[in-house]
Amino acid sequence: MINSKEMIEDCVNYIERNINRKLTLDDISQEVGLSKYYMHRMFKALTGESIIEYVQARKLSASINELVNSKMRMIDIAMDYGFDHEQSYIRAFRKKFGYTPLKVRSDQISIEITEKINTNDILAVNNSITYKPFYVFKQKFYIAGSKYKILSRSGDNMANLYGREFFYNDRHKIANSVNSKVYFGYTDWSGYEDGYIHYIPSVQVSDLKDLPNGITGISIPAHKYVVFRFVGFFRPDDIKGRQVGRLLVHLYRKWIINSDFRSADTFRFEYIDTSLAGDNYCELDIYQPIREVDKRDTC
Repeated sequence: MINSKEMIEDCVNYIERNINRKLTLDDISQEVGLSKYYMHRMFKALTGESIIEYVQARKLSASINELVNSKMRMIDIAMDYGFDHEQSYIRAFRKKFGYTPLKVRSDQISIEITEKINTNDILAVNNSITYKPFYVFKQKFYIAGSKYKILSRSGDNMANLYGREFFYNDRHKIANSVNSKVYFGYTDWSGYEDGYIHYIPSVQVSDLKDLPNGITGISIPAHKYVVFRFVGFFRPDDIKGRQVGRLLVHLYRKWIINSDFRSADTFRFEYIDTSLAGDNYCELDIYQPIREVDKRDTC
C-alpha cells in the first residue's frame, strides 16, 4: 500500500535537494516510485499548483538570495538554478513576481515568495491525506437523492452503504441531473442531539420539478464554505465513513475553532467527481458552510 504522506514528503525533499539543477516530472516520478499521472494529480489537488509550477516557484524564490546578496551575473544565477538561458530565467521571474530580476536587485521591492511546503501541515489518516482548507462561495443550487434517517452511532457506516446503493442503482433514475458522475453526500445534522442524522446521497439537478417517486429534492442556499480535500490511493467505494468522521473532528478542532469562522448551517456535503477517480485514486471534498465570527461568538 502506498503511504500518501510519505510520497508527498519524499517529493518535496527531493526537490529541495536538487533545487540547483534542472528537474523534470520524470525525475521526480522515478524518485518517489509513482506514476506521473497520479503524482501530478495528487500534488495539484492538495496544493492548487502542479509539481513543475511548484519546482519553478521554489527555484525562483531561492535565487533571490544570490540576486540581492551577491554580485553574481544574471546568467550565472540562471545557470545555477537549472535554467538553460538567462532570458528564460528573466521571463520566468517576471511572470512569477511581476518584476524583472534587475528591478528587484536594484530597488527596495517586496515580493511574495514560495517557501518549501511544510509537511507537518499534512494530516494523514490511514491512506488519505489533506493539506490546508480552501474557501468557496457557491450560489444556490439543487440536489436530488434518496433520503435516509440514520442513528448517529451507526451513521458513518450506514451512510457509506446508502451512498454506494444510490450511486450504482438509483442516480440514473434522475433525468435532470447536471452531471451524474459527480456525487453529493448531503448530511443534515440538525437532529444530532436527538441521536440521529439525515443523509441524502444525491446528484446536482437543474431544478426540483418532476422528480421520481422516492427521490427527495433539496434547495441549498447560497453560502460561503470551507472545503477540506482528502486525497488518497483508494477507490471511492473504499472510503470509510468513520475515517472521514475522525478527519472532520480533527480538522474542525484544528482549523475552524482556531479560525475567524463558525459553522453557518446545520448541514455539510461530500463532493466526489468520480471522473477523476480510479481503482487506486480518489479525491473527496467536504464542504462546510461558514460565517465570520461576530460578537455573538465572543460574548
